[in-house]
Parts: sequence; C-alpha cells; structure tokens
Amino acid sequence: MSKHKQILFTLLTVWACACVEPFETLSENSLNKLVVDATLTDEDIQQKISIHQSVAKEDVVFREPITNLKVDILVNRKEMISLTHQGEGIYALPENFRAKNGNSYKIIFQKPDGTKYESTEQIMPKGIKVDRLHDEFVADGINKESGKVPSNNLYVDFQDPANEQNYYTWSWTLWERQFVCHTEFSVDYYCRQNCWEILRNDTWNIFSDIYSDGKPVLNKLVAQIPYYNYDGALVEIKQLAISEEAYRFLKILSEQTERTGTLVDTPPAAIIGNVRNLTNSSEPVAGFFMVGSANTINYWLNRENAQGKATPVGLLGRKPNPNSFGATAICIEGPTRTPQKPLWWRE
Repeated sequence: MSKHKQILFTLLTVWACACVEPFETLSENSLNKLVVDATLTDEDIQQKISIHQSVAKEDVVFREPITNLKVDILVNRKEMISLTHQGEGIYALPENFRAKNGNSYKIIFQKPDGTKYESTEQIMPKGIKVDRLHDEFVADGINKESGKVPSNNLYVDFQDPANEQNYYTWSWTLWERQFVCHTEFSVDYYCRQNCWEILRNDTWNIFSDIYSDGKPVLNKLVAQIPYYNYDGALVEIKQLAISEEAYRFLKILSEQTERTGTLVDTPPAAIIGNVRNLTNSSEPVAGFFMVGSANTINYWLNRENAQGKATPVGLLGRKPNPNSFGATAICIEGPTRTPQKPLWWRE
C-alpha cells in the first residue's frame, strides 16, 4: 500500500477530530490521535465498531488497536447497551441488536484511567427502498490520470418522501473472479483454487433532497464499476439514509477529496467529527459516530452490454505474466480477497 493510501485509510475510513466546533480541519501533522469508526444500521448483521490509535511516522499512518475499553451505546437517553471486545480494537454489540427508526443513539466509552469519551446524539432516520437498479455500459466512463476507463454505471430510482428533509449516501462492494494470487518481480502465480477479488468504492456519493422533496429520484448514479473482465461480476449496492449532521460531514470530506483528485490522494487536512473527550477537551479525537437505515441490493453485472465496445482493463491493470515453471499460489482470505464463493455469485 502506498503512503498516500495508508494516510487515506485513516482519514477516510474513520474521520477526523472533535474539539469545540464540529467540522474544523487539522493539518496532517496532527494524525497521532485516537480514532473511532462507528456506524450503526438496521442491517441483519452483528453491529461492530473499531477504536484504535493512529500513529504517524513520516508520511505513513499505522493503526494500533486500543483494548481494555468500557464501551456502551446509550439508546433513547435511558438504555445502556454494553459492547464486547473481540480483539484488535473491534467492539461488538449483542448479536440481536439492530438500530431502529426514530430511536436516538450515542456512543460512550472509557479508558482504564478514567478518561471518558462520547459522541453527539444521532437519531436513526427512516429508510427508503430502491424501486429500480439498472446499469449501462460507458466506453469512456471513468477519468483516470492514464486516460478514460470503460465502466458499467449503475443507477437507482426511488421515491423521496414529501415534506421532510432526507439525506443519503451510497457505497458499493464488487466481487470479481481473480486468477492471479501472487506476483513477484512482475511474474504472476495463478491461483491454486477458486478466488475472488473484493473491491470497494473510492469516491464519496451523497445526496440531499433539497431540490427533489417528495418527487421521484430517477437515474441517480450510485456506482461506476471499471470494465475489469469480459465475464460477469457481483455488485452489492448499499443505500444508507443518514442524518443531516452526517451528510454535512461527508459533504465537506467529499469536497476536500475533489480538490485533491480521488480518495487515493491525500486530502489537505483532516476534518473534525462528532466524538469528544469529556475529560480533556483539548485532545483531538478522530471519528464520526453515525446511524443509518440501509437498503442493500445484490446485483449481477452480466456485462453483456459491453460486448464488442471496449477491451477489459484487467484486475491487474495489465495482462497476466505467468511464471514459466507452473508454480501456483493460494488465495489468502482477507479484506480484499477471498476463496469463499460469494452468496449471490452466478457461474
């Protein structure tokens, strides 16, 4: 991972710091701080958060998990739900916990020395269902430094509720068949078993209904998937209804990213979120505690609409260069690769 991507992992996966006024900025030199990555949803999965210390050494940011914390979620200002540490700074809510529309939530945690932190209160918004998800192939869809890259653009249609403010963000996860599991000195080792590459969006996608209140929202672009292979791939599109405070935070972050290029470039500064130190108000605490109602759709991208229109760019960004002695490599399970067949995969 490049030094810019390592810095971005801290700046963008977790957010930035909280002092007195939210959404201020800090220089990159202040990256040594506690970081909270916490989003609660109504999805049917166990809800987890991450708390760690970011440590900047020269231009590289490292994550050091923070353990032995007492972490709770305050629900509706009266019910306290404790989280369990699962290792590596990951804290989990009970298996049956799901955020609910209209409920308020706040994260509160404490170090063994008594230092206490809490977020602002977040109210769970009502979720909105996607009426239609479709894609089209665009030969010059994505602008890259090296030129235009063909892509499948995915769009959603949905009905925005009338007479209320609504805010949304979209993300995507892509599973592509991967045939090269190791590269050494520009020589590739083919995978010893089935393997899937896992890719995620690298740009922010947010939306406010200020100009479309109560109207149908049609052909909203929510993903641009590079044309990696001739074969089909699985895309998960997640639409999240979020609070106005979360929208404002993401909007500022998105604007900074646009000024610097893409999410793989380093923004000029970190942005203050909504978590603060109650014991020492001068400590910058990175992180934005967010709640959102999710509508998740698994979409099979067959790529039939791309046939004869462009050449795939390939997952390696080039053609494979197999080794001459027939050596193979295993598919190692991790955040960006898996040997496990995705649930909605089609052969």
